[in-house]
Amino acid sequence: MADPRRHTEFFGPDLGRGPFSASSPAVAAVQIATAVAQLRTPLSRADADVLAHGEFIRALADRLFPDFAAQIRIDVGPESADAIECTIRDDSGVNSLLHVWLADAKGGGETATAPGGVTWSGAAVLETVTALKRYLVVTPTNGVATLNISYTGDRTWYLAVSRQGRVFFSSAINFD
Repeated sequence: MADPRRHTEFFGPDLGRGPFSASSPAVAAVQIATAVAQLRTPLSRADADVLAHGEFIRALADRLFPDFAAQIRIDVGPESADAIECTIRDDSGVNSLLHVWLADAKGGGETATAPGGVTWSGAAVLETVTALKRYLVVTPTNGVATLNISYTGDRTWYLAVSRQGRVFFSSAINFD
């Protein structure tokens, strides 16, 4: 009797089985992108080259299945008059629900210290979960949401943005 289990190949030439056995578009995207990316596999074994190739595979998978991509970019501006403007860019091309919070460190949860003020533009604030610290926002179709954070004193935060289960952290938001 034939074995009903299927074999999945991530790096082999058998595209007839691998990408379709997952029954998940997000997994299939990574499998297909990995197979296609073999054409550009670096000859170098340097960590930086391997990591760059991994980022290439993720970018390719995001383009194959944009609905499952979490393409978020966060820009942090300079401090001006005790305020810093942060811009969140969602490259999906559709309205997205983002979970946004201020963290004390990259990889951290919600901060205990609130800033003096937070104002949003370009996004609809669906819910303020914790005043001045945590929000649920809906991006416009152009994907650009801006928040202006004000604080008097010395403090460093990171802006965390979650979309479809992936969390992105900004560079340091430094108040001096």
